[in-house]
Amino acid sequence: MSTSKELGVALAGALVASLLAVGDASSAPADAVTPQTIDNGTRIDINQVEMVVTNHGSFAYDLIQGNSGLFYPAGTQNTVVYASGLWFGAKVNGDTLVTVGEYSQEYSPGTINPDGSWTDSGDSRYRVYKIDWTQEGFELSDDYINWPFEDGAPADTEDPDYNENDMSTWKPLHIGDQTLWSVFHDMDPEVHTNDAGASDPLGIEVRQLTFAFDRKGGLGNTVFTKLEIVNKGQNRLEDAYVSIWSDPDLGGAGDDLVGCDTDLSLGYCYNVNNNDQLYSNRPPAVGYDFFQGPIVPSLGDTAYVSGVPVPDYRNLPMTSFNKYVNGTDPHSFKETYNYMLGLNSDGSPVIDEVTGEETLFQVPGDPVTGTGWLDTNAADRRMMLSSGPFTMEPGETQEVVVGIVVARGTDRLSSVGLLKVFDKQAQEAYDVNFDLPAPPPRPVVHAREFDGAVDLYWEPYSTEDYEDGVPIEINERLGVRYAFEGYNVWQGESVAGPWKKLVTFDRDTDLTAIYSDVINEDIGVFERQLVQTGNDNGVEYHIQIDGDAINGGPLINYKEYYFAVTAYSVELNHPSVYANMDGECSDRSRRRSRTASRRSR
Repeated sequence: MSTSKELGVALAGALVASLLAVGDASSAPADAVTPQTIDNGTRIDINQVEMVVTNHGSFAYDLIQGNSGLFYPAGTQNTVVYASGLWFGAKVNGDTLVTVGEYSQEYSPGTINPDGSWTDSGDSRYRVYKIDWTQEGFELSDDYINWPFEDGAPADTEDPDYNENDMSTWKPLHIGDQTLWSVFHDMDPEVHTNDAGASDPLGIEVRQLTFAFDRKGGLGNTVFTKLEIVNKGQNRLEDAYVSIWSDPDLGGAGDDLVGCDTDLSLGYCYNVNNNDQLYSNRPPAVGYDFFQGPIVPSLGDTAYVSGVPVPDYRNLPMTSFNKYVNGTDPHSFKETYNYMLGLNSDGSPVIDEVTGEETLFQVPGDPVTGTGWLDTNAADRRMMLSSGPFTMEPGETQEVVVGIVVARGTDRLSSVGLLKVFDKQAQEAYDVNFDLPAPPPRPVVHAREFDGAVDLYWEPYSTEDYEDGVPIEINERLGVRYAFEGYNVWQGESVAGPWKKLVTFDRDTDLTAIYSDVINEDIGVFERQLVQTGNDNGVEYHIQIDGDAINGGPLINYKEYYFAVTAYSVELNHPSVYANMDGECSDRSRRRSRTASRRSR
């Protein structure tokens, strides 16, 4: 944003974004760049979900302040999770071993050496690395320049300059619009002191890639965490389970219920009523999903690991879901492992209170319809999603991808319904390896200020690689073909909106009414809605504005005004024309310039 001494008109590229690009500036602390034992200050904050990410097995937990660490919406102090962490358990030579990331963590920053020793956890190279991606590509930060390929940080193998045998040609892999990476291990026996663990180390190294997309809908309300778990010990890990543990304080901590959806591999938390301490009468819901579970041999099936098919294997789903309340936490690795198996902590089977049958999944009913076994007696809940069993030989790797999804409807139950819609959207995006239609290129906007007027102008798109000079986005896998259609010009009441559309400049294509299937966030379903109107008045790259559409009257010299230009496209392969757009100039889309990044294949 720039301010003119002559007119004081506030506008320009900082307020301009493509319609699918939504994001917000963050008040998060800067990345750690000095030696320290653990990095607790880094956050992922590119979309609606803002979350603390560490380098020692904990996430969504603000260890600096000792407070909740998952904020929703991003940029606010409202929180839905107090703490989360990676738990892992297995049998080693008949003994049960468990490593947990809870309120204290049994992981240490760094890597495991070939001789079984481990690196210095106080070395700054083992911090959380964070990269933002812009329309022009990467932001050339210290973390980008020093991306630790030698420690296992992933490289972009599809970059044209990539040479497998020459690390100097490697560039950091990015998925989404913000990417964080760290590495940690469980080899140090001195940190295995948590009551829920406290066993001998397993010998695992974990490479954690956390990423998110600056979009609307399910992707804009999801954070993805890819966990590459490597058995660097000398032992065979049998009957292994990976678990995501969470203490979900959804607004107020004492009024939470939890549940699971076995079809979606989703565990979630929701409010007992529509009167929450932080969210008032519209409490959201928060969930965790195994988007990609560990793989096990299965003749004739096909598993997928980062989009790559693995014949004669299958991905395990969530295989158990457990809940307990504050004060009944597991007090030994045996109790924790029983939870992973889908048992009660004492090893007895869980009984479904509705069917009377044994089950591995507590409270799998549907709170929206009020059917099945539902959670009751709201309290300060804990929950665990687990997947297993599987076996890991020394040197073998398992890759697990977990999504953290948040949704807010008009009340507590519509939030649950919307959460499942968002979860399905995020799962579908993951299943196609995020090979999604991109929005049209973002307009590059300039401004000239005059006495009582401002002139906005933006650059025409290059005709290179376009059809007849029109930007085209084709996705063969999804069977869609989007063509650029037009621009919308907006005025904002403030830099954060709300925004009023001033004019649309669109191609002369007879597409004056464009519809799309839009999520009705009040009830958690898709509805066909009119999202864009056009005039067939032709595409322009310039407009002079001399009136105040927000307050009325002419523009006043020395007063700040806020304008934005956005682009939209239409899908041409179907009888009903769809738009690839936001539909409105939202608060968040104007405050940060972002675009859908080049997808990872």
